[in-house]
Amino acid sequence: MGNVVCALLTKENFDSVVGPLTKLSEDEHKSRNYSSDFPKDFAKSIDVSAFAKIQLSDLEWRKCLCSTDCSEIGLVLLRDSENLLSLKRFSKQKVKGLGNEAQVLKEKNLMKSLSPSACVPQVLCTCANQVHAGILLNTCLACPLASILHTTLKEPSARFFAASLISALENLHKNGVLYRGVSPDVLMLDQTGYIQLVDFRFGKKLHGERTFTICGMADSLAPEIVQGKGHGLPADWWALGVLVYFMLHGEMPFGSWRESELDTFAKIAKGQLNLSESLSPEAVDLLTKLLEVDENTRLGSQGPNSVKCHPWFDGIDWEGIMNRSFPVPQEITSRIAQHLEGYSEECSTLVSFSQTIDEPNDPEWLDDW
Repeated sequence: MGNVVCALLTKENFDSVVGPLTKLSEDEHKSRNYSSDFPKDFAKSIDVSAFAKIQLSDLEWRKCLCSTDCSEIGLVLLRDSENLLSLKRFSKQKVKGLGNEAQVLKEKNLMKSLSPSACVPQVLCTCANQVHAGILLNTCLACPLASILHTTLKEPSARFFAASLISALENLHKNGVLYRGVSPDVLMLDQTGYIQLVDFRFGKKLHGERTFTICGMADSLAPEIVQGKGHGLPADWWALGVLVYFMLHGEMPFGSWRESELDTFAKIAKGQLNLSESLSPEAVDLLTKLLEVDENTRLGSQGPNSVKCHPWFDGIDWEGIMNRSFPVPQEITSRIAQHLEGYSEECSTLVSFSQTIDEPNDPEWLDDW
């Protein structure tokens, strides 16, 4: 049989190099099951009718996850329960100061009109007090997508996020809704790792017409938007291409508007694209077809099925994406777990519930909130 060499590894030596097995087991469990308190089918576990009379005073603000110029999204605890939900609340004072009353009302009405899906949470209720106007959402959010994109993603993880977005955009487009918010800074993740669309300030209901408003995140604007030609639903597929590029490359395909907005817009209009040689041929083909300057030949312009049938998405169970049974890649769950463990309360805070503002009465735009 030949010579056999036996090596002895003591528990002490193993622990000194690798760490205790119990700790390793705990870390692995935490990475895989950190969201066990939030069931995958969370939306179905709540009786929506029970929220009809909820007031902001019934919600305990836990922490802010992200903020915009006049709103913030955070986690709230329903008093006398263990239900952790998400609240989008607008500062009345800031909304009025920015003259955003019409925009906020439009966003609220659009969100209430949408049917909930795997990536579009249900609006449980809307409520307001003297300081804030809020939209309560049936989801337990974790962070903006940008928070876990500090380094590039592997293709399976980027594919999962892209598939989730395609499913969401398919439902929106079916109802004539142009989203214009496909951006790592706008998209949110729930604590299971699924993308959640909770920011519809750029959304618009179309009735077959083109819209001419230059609207959305500058890095993700389609050529037809920056050129002022008017745009429609294909603009969302361009933005999907920008996001996939960013997830795989770690940078925007046409530079950052923060450095030079005009230079970025010029590159967008020309479709100047440089693709990494490390990408799979399928990924290169997908990005080339999504980031097509001509919106009429852009992948997705003839409907979402052309995107779903692209070879890069082979192996995606679209039904599993829609019912949230498709497994979230380990890379994503690990990054969210790390983000939550290192989370600090750095989000800007609006006026507290107990503070008063100059105007004691609700402004007119809140009459039907």
